[in-house]
Amino acid sequence: MASSVLAVVFLGTGLGKEFYRDYQIKKEIDSLQDDINILEKDNYKLSQLIEYYKTDEYKEAEVRKRFNLKRDGESVVIVRPNPGVLGAQSNDLDKNDGKNKLPNYIKWWNYFFASK
Repeated sequence: MASSVLAVVFLGTGLGKEFYRDYQIKKEIDSLQDDINILEKDNYKLSQLIEYYKTDEYKEAEVRKRFNLKRDGESVVIVRPNPGVLGAQSNDLDKNDGKNKLPNYIKWWNYFFASK
């Protein structure tokens, strides 16, 4: 009787280990299957990107961007900054030069106590 209980415990332990090992293997298979699905999606996106890079549309866009080219019939417009705007900005800088020459402690005093 004791030997049959011992045999059942021994077989039950072995069977439990196998069930746990089977569970871990299935879990690993599911994880690897998820990785495969992610890689397949990435692979599809990359193949679509490669196909786009082969098109004339992409080639033309890159040539225009890199070499500043234009199509026949297109006209190029050059926008220059308004000289009056640049002059006003430089005058503002000249006005700030007087404030920047003040010692730091006076700047702080003016920051906290000067009327605005």
